[in-house]
Formats: sequence, structure tokens, C-alpha cells
Amino acid sequence: MRKILSAVLSAAILCSAFVGCSSEIQGTTSVNSSPKTSATGNASADTANLSGKLTLNGSTSMAKVCQALGEAFQAKYPDVTVEKGGTGSGDAAKAVSAGTALIGDLSRNMKPEEKPGDYEIVPIAIDGIAIVVHKDNTVSGLSSDQIAKIFTGEITNWKDVGGDDRKITVLGREAASGTRDGFESIFKCAKKCKYAAELSSTGEVVNKIGNDRGSIGYVSLDSLNNSIKAVDIDHVKVNEENIVNGTYKAQRPFIEIYKKGTDSDLVKAWFAFVQSDEGKAVIKKAGLVTVK
Repeated sequence: MRKILSAVLSAAILCSAFVGCSSEIQGTTSVNSSPKTSATGNASADTANLSGKLTLNGSTSMAKVCQALGEAFQAKYPDVTVEKGGTGSGDAAKAVSAGTALIGDLSRNMKPEEKPGDYEIVPIAIDGIAIVVHKDNTVSGLSSDQIAKIFTGEITNWKDVGGDDRKITVLGREAASGTRDGFESIFKCAKKCKYAAELSSTGEVVNKIGNDRGSIGYVSLDSLNNSIKAVDIDHVKVNEENIVNGTYKAQRPFIEIYKKGTDSDLVKAWFAFVQSDEGKAVIKKAGLVTVK
């Protein structure tokens, strides 16, 4: 089952890199359910023999934590398959509303036009948005004002913020991205950013910055690797301690949604697991801050 989940997740993330590829990578769900309780309440006794396909759709920033949770969930329920698709938080409500996913993933709060009143909203974690540059970039920290000016095109060379004499390449996410929404809201630069490229997944941002010494972008904290580095913001490092105490300003919620009135043993069992000590340990290991 772990191989199935990993393959589907890889396909979903790779698919988002190609124009014309469908953003909804999941089939129809077939789930038997009976108890009339909320999905975040106690799962029925029948969940010991739980089976079926649990479909998730939405944020690519949540792919890593969803994969980790999915693998642990499948280990607990071997007859369940977890599938994750989507090219951004904008897919979440659409997929759940259309019935092509049971659960939607958003790396931001829901917007009014997404009709949040139609869904149950479950915060599962807090994520830091890391402002990232190439690992060999000599700049190790930026002020909030400098970040805003870089992304809006007022600062165009790294030498103007203490780095090498090199043109800055500004990379961002596509309009539906929760990471972009969070970043632009925090730094008050919505509709003002001048991106050299708008990329469709977190993985693309990481890869491009890892191969371009002049680039800068933003990614989920748990997406950092050895090819890129996060810069301090206003002299504050991005880490769990500073996210929890609120001194690191670039942070946003990871939430999951499902239709109100959903009566599915799979959904009940999923949220019971996510909110359990075992689930929180998986979330924490994925580099995120758990919520109460």
C-alpha cells in the first residue's frame, strides 16, 4: 500500500509541472458508512475493518505531510488506499464540492467565494513560509521591507542588499497557490509582485532556485533541502520555536476541509488519526508545528 501512495503522490506532483495535465488525480470514491456522527468525532467500531479509497486534493505544499500521514494511516488500515492530487489550494473546495475528493487540502484560510460555510474546517498544522535563495548566495538575512521591494521589482540586484553583483530572479507560485496567497498577504504585496516565472508546484520552485544563484522564492518550511537555504527575516530564523512564539512572521495554517453532513467511516477515521498523538507525531516529524 505504501508503494501505491508514493507512486500516486509522485504522479500528482510531477503532473502539475506539465501544461494540459489534469489537476485532479483521483478516481471516484466508494465508501460504506452508517453512523450519524461528525467526521471529527469518534469513528465507529467498524473502522477496525476499514477499507476503500480516501481521496485528497489541493495544496502541493501539503504533499509531504499528506504522504507521511497517508503511509501511517495505511499501515494502521491495510485495506485503505490514500490518494493525493491537486496543483494548489484553489483545487480543494472545487474537488470536494464536485465529489472528486472526500477531503480538500489548503495551505491558507478559505476565501469567502469558496463558501466556507458549506464545509467543516479542520486545522491540522502551522507552517512557516521560508524565503529561499540558492545555497551559495552570500545573503543570509533580509528585512521585511527588503523582501517586499525585491518581489515588487524595486530592488533588482543582490549587491543592493549586501550580496554579490548579480541580477535577482524573482520566482513565485501560480495564482491559486496557498503559499503565494500567504506570502503576498504577509508582505502586503498582492497584485504588485513582478515574477520572472509563476510555477505550479513547490517542487518546481525548489528545483529552479537550486539551479540559479540569482533566484529567490518562497516555499513551505518542510520543503527545504541542501540545494537552497532560508534567509532570516528581520533577524529571526525560521524554525518551530520562532513559529510557535510568533516572532517569525511568515507563517500560515494548513487546513483540511470536507462537506458538512459527510457520513463516511473513512473521513471519520482519517481525522481521528490526524488528531491523535500518533498523527501529531507524524505531522511534527514532517517539519510542521502541530495545533491543539
